[in-house]
Amino acid sequence: MIQLADTDADVRRMRKAAFRFLMGATVSLEFGMGLQRGVFNNFVVEILGIQPGQLGLVQGIREIPGLLTAPLAIVSGYFRENVWAGVCLGITALGLFCHVFASNFALLIVATLVLSVGFHLFYPVQQSIVMKNSLREERATHMGLLNSGGAAASLAAFFVVIGLAKVTQRPNYGLVHAIAAASALVGGLLVAARRLEGTVAPGKTAMNFDRRYMSYYVLSFLGGSRRHITMTFAGYLLVRTFGTPVSTMVLLSAISSLVAIFTRPLIGRAIDRWGEQRSLVFSYAIVSVLFASYAFVKAPLLLYAIYVLDQGLQGFDVAITTHLGKIARSEALSPAYAMGSTINHISGVSVPMIGGYLWDLAGAPVVFLSGAGIALASLIYSVTLERRESLARQAL
Repeated sequence: MIQLADTDADVRRMRKAAFRFLMGATVSLEFGMGLQRGVFNNFVVEILGIQPGQLGLVQGIREIPGLLTAPLAIVSGYFRENVWAGVCLGITALGLFCHVFASNFALLIVATLVLSVGFHLFYPVQQSIVMKNSLREERATHMGLLNSGGAAASLAAFFVVIGLAKVTQRPNYGLVHAIAAASALVGGLLVAARRLEGTVAPGKTAMNFDRRYMSYYVLSFLGGSRRHITMTFAGYLLVRTFGTPVSTMVLLSAISSLVAIFTRPLIGRAIDRWGEQRSLVFSYAIVSVLFASYAFVKAPLLLYAIYVLDQGLQGFDVAITTHLGKIARSEALSPAYAMGSTINHISGVSVPMIGGYLWDLAGAPVVFLSGAGIALASLIYSVTLERRESLARQAL
């Protein structure tokens, strides 16, 4: 009995250590990505002279690796998951460092592609590691803590960029990108150096579409559709329709990150306590009202509050991740998360295009009412989630 207790204590210590290393890797990545995002628009305008059409092409190319997450992740089967996570962050660091030498549009495309491959491949394996190194009742809490740490790192990077802008009229973009690359590389070394429990054995194929996980795939697609409407059109609405200045948009982004730092762990604990079904139904009920508000509210200050609340509620997407953890075998998690990321990015490519067409054809309210419809469809689907979980577990 004493030996069993010692073994249980050892397992708990290993899990806590694994989470600390993964948190360190995530914070390092998000700090580097925050630096890159903070200077990106000024970099491409002031240094490269990018035109609007070229910028749209860059952003579209940036999403292509997301569509290819599942097939690209095949090679992950030949690494232990912590080593593969380190490789992904190494690729991300290389992409960030390539920006140091991106002196023209073609080199910017190369840097963007390398960077996008790295971080798109990292997030599915990050989720898999959390699921395998957490007790079932604390998975969402741990995901919330990771998201909170990432938001804090992004906010810190934002203040670094603001500080550099105050010191010099034009920061040294090469130095900023080099620091960002070094930060991502440190994260990769952190996670790769730590042996984690439940990692995938060498030679395991990492691409898989399993019908038993269809509920996860459907939720990933619907969640991605909702998220990309917010990402593409919510801020655009504030600027295009209400003339919101850039200083206010930056402030809203900072407030959203600050809110995320405190709310992500709370949302994670709520998911662990309520369960995925109740959490998603609650979230989508509010989101449907928020989308309708985007369509009809005309008071800018109220819309600012709606924008921040909408950003905060995205933390409930963790419930989609933990839902898969309840219905999938341990060895199937990483492939399924990679497939879910690919499905999510199908909406990432299609929703902005369709939404832009609807905006031009019928106006902004139609776009956001469509978003409300997607949220309601997600709510209706989530109502039966516990029954779907039970059926999926029976099929294992």
